[in-house]
Amino acid sequence: MNKLLPCFFFFISLYCFSQRETDNWFFGNKAGLNFGIDVVNTLTDGQMIAPAGCSSISDSNGKLLFYTNGSTVWNSNHEIMKNGEGLVGEVDLAQSSIIIPKPNNDNIYYIFMNRKTKTNSPTLFSGIYFSEVEISSEYPLGKIIRKNTRLANSTAQRITAVHHKNGKDIWVITYGSNYYNGPDNIFFAFKVTQKGVTFTPIKTKLNKIDKNSYGGEMKASPDGSKVALSIGSKLYIYKFDNTVGTFSRFKAFNLQLNFTDGYICNGLTFSPNSKILYYSAFYYESGNNDSYNIMQLNIENAPRFFLGTPIFTIPPSRASASAQLASDGKIYIAQINSDGSPTKTLGIIQNPNKIGVECNYTQDVINLENGLSYFGLPNFIQSYFRNRIITENQCVFDMFNFALDSYAPIDSVTWDFGDGNTSNLINPEHAYTAPGDYIVTATININNQDIPLYKKVTVYPLPKLIPNQEIIQCDDDNDGVNLFNLYTIADKITTDTTHIYKFYRSLTDAQNDTNQISDPENFYNETNPQTIYTKVTSVNGCSDIESFSIEALFRPALTINPITVCRNPENSIDEDKGLFDLRVKKSQIISDLGLSKLEKVSFFDSVENAQKSINPLPFEYISGSTTIWVKIENENGCFGISPIDLIVNHPQINLQDNYTICISPSDHPAIILNADSSNDRFEWKDENNNTISTSNSFTLTKEGGFSLTIYKIVNGIECSNSKNFTVNYPPPPEILNVEVNVQSETDNSVYISIDGDSSYEFSLDDTTYVGNGTSHSFNNVQPGIATIYIRDINKCETPTKASASIIGYPKFLTPNADGFNDYWKVYGVSSNFFKEIDIKIFNRFGKILYVINDNNSEFGWDGTYNNIKLPSNDYWFHAKLKDLNDNTIDKKGHFTLKRN
Repeated sequence: MNKLLPCFFFFISLYCFSQRETDNWFFGNKAGLNFGIDVVNTLTDGQMIAPAGCSSISDSNGKLLFYTNGSTVWNSNHEIMKNGEGLVGEVDLAQSSIIIPKPNNDNIYYIFMNRKTKTNSPTLFSGIYFSEVEISSEYPLGKIIRKNTRLANSTAQRITAVHHKNGKDIWVITYGSNYYNGPDNIFFAFKVTQKGVTFTPIKTKLNKIDKNSYGGEMKASPDGSKVALSIGSKLYIYKFDNTVGTFSRFKAFNLQLNFTDGYICNGLTFSPNSKILYYSAFYYESGNNDSYNIMQLNIENAPRFFLGTPIFTIPPSRASASAQLASDGKIYIAQINSDGSPTKTLGIIQNPNKIGVECNYTQDVINLENGLSYFGLPNFIQSYFRNRIITENQCVFDMFNFALDSYAPIDSVTWDFGDGNTSNLINPEHAYTAPGDYIVTATININNQDIPLYKKVTVYPLPKLIPNQEIIQCDDDNDGVNLFNLYTIADKITTDTTHIYKFYRSLTDAQNDTNQISDPENFYNETNPQTIYTKVTSVNGCSDIESFSIEALFRPALTINPITVCRNPENSIDEDKGLFDLRVKKSQIISDLGLSKLEKVSFFDSVENAQKSINPLPFEYISGSTTIWVKIENENGCFGISPIDLIVNHPQINLQDNYTICISPSDHPAIILNADSSNDRFEWKDENNNTISTSNSFTLTKEGGFSLTIYKIVNGIECSNSKNFTVNYPPPPEILNVEVNVQSETDNSVYISIDGDSSYEFSLDDTTYVGNGTSHSFNNVQPGIATIYIRDINKCETPTKASASIIGYPKFLTPNADGFNDYWKVYGVSSNFFKEIDIKIFNRFGKILYVINDNNSEFGWDGTYNNIKLPSNDYWFHAKLKDLNDNTIDKKGHFTLKRN
C-alpha cells in the first residue's frame, strides 16, 4: 500500500542538465570541469591562465569548441586558435568576456569583451568589443575572422547574457559609462540575431554607481526577468524586459551596516528557479569578528534592509570570488585565499532552490587536481540553465508528474523515462514499478533544434514488512484484557528503525487514514485476540499497510525470591541505595524455572512497562528498597510476569557526631549510648581501633575518638554500617579581664573576671580556693608574676589559669648564697607582660653597673661588676617598662647591698 505525495512544480533535483553548450568549464590556472550525465569530471588539459573573468563554449552535444580569458583564445585541442591572440579583453576584470553563438548558425560565434583601462603601448581604448569566430570544415578548430570590433566607448567591466523572449535572439548586457571615465549609470543591451550583432544597443539610464576599487559580477536570472549586479558594499537587482531590452529599478541593498561593519561581495548568481540570489561576501567588523560567508537572499520575499542569510560562515581565510550556476542545477563557488593565493578546490551549493540550510552548501568539495582556482569562473548565457526537467522523487507505484521549463517555447518533446517507457506529452505522468535511480531524458525541440535534457530521479522503495506477526502479553488476572504497547511490533515487522507507525482497528481506516488509534503505547485490547493494522512510513514518505495480532494469554503468577544487597559505600552518591546485579538474578530464574535459551527474561520498574515491554532495566541497577517486575517471554510470547522485591540491607545507626562529658564522670550521671538492638552484632572501638565493647550499649567515661560498627543479617546476607564519633570535655571558661592595682609596695590587689556556664572558685596557690561566681579580687598580693587558678565548683569543666604581673622590688640585696635575696630584680617583669624592659643599676657616682632587659629579667643582679664583688653600700636603679598595651612605667629608687 503506497502513499501518494503531492507534486509541486519546482526544481529540486541535484541532476538536471541544460543545453550542452555549458558542459565544459575552463578557468583559473589551467583548471577545468566537464559536466556529463550524472557526473562531474575534473579536466587537467586546460592551458589558460585567467586570474578573473573567462568564458567557454561547447556544441549542442557537449563537445568542447573553445575558451578564452578575453585576451587569448584556445581551441578544443587546447592550442591557441588561429588569430586567437591580442583580443582587447582585460583579463583582470571579474567578467572580461562572454561567448555568444550566432542564432540559427552552427559555424559562427561572437566573443564579447570588456575593457576598462586605456593604454598607450599598445594603444588600447576602453570600451565594449566583440570578435567573430568561425568553426567550419575550413576551420574545424576555429579561427578569429573578425577581431576587436568596438561597440561602445564605455568603461563597462561587467557582462552577462540571456535569451530574448522569442527564444531565438540573445541579449548581451553590460553596465557602465556612456563615455570614457564617465559615471557608471547605463545598461547597454546588445541584441544578437541570426543576422549578427546589432551595433546600436538599447540603453537604460538608471542610478549612478560610485566608482571604487572593488570589482564585482553581473548575472541575469535564468528566466530572463532580472539582472543582479554587485560592486563592493552595494548590491542591486533590476527588472529586465527581455522583449524590448530595457531595465527598471527593483531592489538595492547597502551591505555596509555602519561606519565600521559590513559586507563586501564579488561573485553572485541566481538559483535555477530565478527566485533566490546567492553571493559570496567578506564580512568585516570593528571587533575583529571578520568572516567569509556564502549568503542566500530570497529576492521575492526579502524585507527591506534584509541582506540575506549566511548559509556558510568560516573565519576570514577566503575572499569573495565568482559564483556560477551549472548545467547540473548546482551552484559552484570559486575559492581563493584572503591573501590572494589560489586554492585547488571549489565549493558547491547542492540544492540552490531550497531555503536555508536545506540548500546544502559544501565547502572545498571539488578537487581541481593540477588546476588552481582564482577569482573567476566561466561566464555563460544564463538562460541556458533554464532548460530543465521539473519533478519530485516519488515512491514506487506513485505517479511522477513531469514538467519542463525552457527559455523558448517547446515545439515538441520525446520522453524516455529510463525504464523502457516513453511519451510525447509535454507534461506526462509516469509510475515506476521498481525502486532505484533512473536517468530521464527529454529531447525538446526549440526553434527546429533538438536539445536533450537529462535528470536523475530516485524511485523510493516501500517499507519491507513481515506479515503474520503478533504481540502476546501475559494476562495474570485471567480477564482476557491487557495493556499493550503497539509500537513493540516494530522490532518484529521490519528491521528498519527509521520508520514511522500509525495504528488502526480496520484495513479501511488504515487505507483512508481515519479513526487512528490515539495512544498506541497504552492500548487495551477490545477482543482477544484482536487484529491491528499498521501504516508504516519510511523516511522518504513511502507507506505500506500490514496487519498483526495482539493476544492476552493467561499465565499464573510466578513466585520469585527477593534480591538482597548491602547498601552502597558511604562515599557513594547513592549511599542509601544498593547495586542489584540483575544478570545474576536472570541466571537464577533460568535455572530455577528450567528455562531454555529461547526464553527472554527482562526486568521493568512497573507492571505497566513490563506489559508493554518498554524501558527495560539495566542489568546493573542502582535502587533503594523497592519492587520490580520480571517478564519472561517464550516462543508464544508469554511465560509470566512476576514482582520481585529488592531489599537494601542497611543497618541504621542513630548516633551523634560529638558528645560532651564532665572531666569527673563519676561525680555525674553516666551518659550511655545505645545501638539498635534489632541488629545482630556490635563493635565499639577506640581511636586506636581496639575493640572495647561488643554490647549494644556503651558508657562514655573519657574523651577521645570512638567508632561503632553494627552487623545485620537479612535473607542470609550480612551487611554492616559504621559511625565515627568523638567525646570531649567541656571547654574551660574564657578569661575576660585581669586587673592589677598597686597602692603601695605591700598593698597590691588583683581582680579577675571570666565568662563560663558554671560558678567558679579561684586560688593563688592551687590549694586554697575561694569565691563562687565569675569574678574575684585578691588583696595584699606579693609583687611578682602571680598565677590565678580557676576551677568549676561542679567539677565538670576543665580547670584553667591566668597570670598577673605585680611590679615591686626588694629594699636590699644579700648575695651570700643562702637562697634569700641573693639577686636583686624588679618583681613582675616578664616579656609575657612587657614588650620593652630597660632597668639600669648605678653606683652613687651614676656609673651603670648592670642592665636588666627582656633577655635576663628573670635572673636579676648578683652585686658584681666585671666579676668583682662590690662592697656593701646603697645603689640606685631606673626602670623603664612598656606593657603590651603601650602603657609606660617609669620608676626610680635605691636599695642596699649588704655583705657579712
